[in-house]
Amino acid sequence: MLEEEFDIDALKRNETADFVAEVFYEELKFILNKDLDQMLIVENNGMNSRALSKDILDVSTLYKSISSKYKEFLVLHLSRNSIYHQLPEILFHPLVISTPSMSNKEVVEAIKENKRRELRNLNFFQPFDTDLFNESSKIINRHLNFLTDDDASENLFKIAQKILDAKLDIPKVKLFKLFFKLCNSEQLKENLPVIEDLIYEVLDLKVTLKYTPKIFNKIPFNTLGNGLLGIDFGLHGNVQSEVDDITVCILLNESVEDYNELLKNINNVKIILSFLIISNREIFVTYHLTGKLDFTLNNKYLGYDTYLN
Repeated sequence: MLEEEFDIDALKRNETADFVAEVFYEELKFILNKDLDQMLIVENNGMNSRALSKDILDVSTLYKSISSKYKEFLVLHLSRNSIYHQLPEILFHPLVISTPSMSNKEVVEAIKENKRRELRNLNFFQPFDTDLFNESSKIINRHLNFLTDDDASENLFKIAQKILDAKLDIPKVKLFKLFFKLCNSEQLKENLPVIEDLIYEVLDLKVTLKYTPKIFNKIPFNTLGNGLLGIDFGLHGNVQSEVDDITVCILLNESVEDYNELLKNINNVKIILSFLIISNREIFVTYHLTGKLDFTLNNKYLGYDTYLN
């Protein structure tokens, strides 16, 4: 019995009772450690200005006879409109409940009957109100637990994939981490030490980033009329761009056994950098073996099994 196990009055004084009813209901299930969906009844009392926007008016228990036994229900009294309140009143009540020929006693009885009819209608729509509340509670729960709820997490993953629009071969949890980091990308732009940390968090790769001068070996000028700028006007030799390139060095502790894995990491690094550096920088990715290499003659091929850095 809920009343014997828990102090219902104390639950009503819980600070979450000031939140919307769906949030309070999820907290109630956590506190009671029970699945309340099959024992929930929602009683909507209609919108009331005296409630001062408080969604939860009261919490109580109710016992009903179900198949020759009594079943306990948890009743949430809400200051919300029922389906009944939102339908035209003419469907359930006459426009006038009295006539000039009625005595005072008959008028009072007509008013009471009108009230009884309202209660019957509220009871009729109560299961529908409860089901609608359960569905809205599930939606709220997905919003509150979008990183832990399976359905919400899958939806968020698809949204992150769509927004990033990048062919990143990384686990879901890493993609979430990258997505949330990129939400503050203005703080990461061109910040090489912070980007190094980000790549380590997302790809588990230690990297070093540095700017390298961009040198044009070929003359980057087009034909101007009948003259070729740089040839006919005496501008010969290499040309250095005003915008540097980015060189990434992946630091490896041991030799690479799977070359496709290395290519995947290089591609992932380039994609992540594309979000965080200006687009006209070219990205060069190299790798450096920091661990000790043993070379045994006749067992390894120089340049194939052994890396010369």
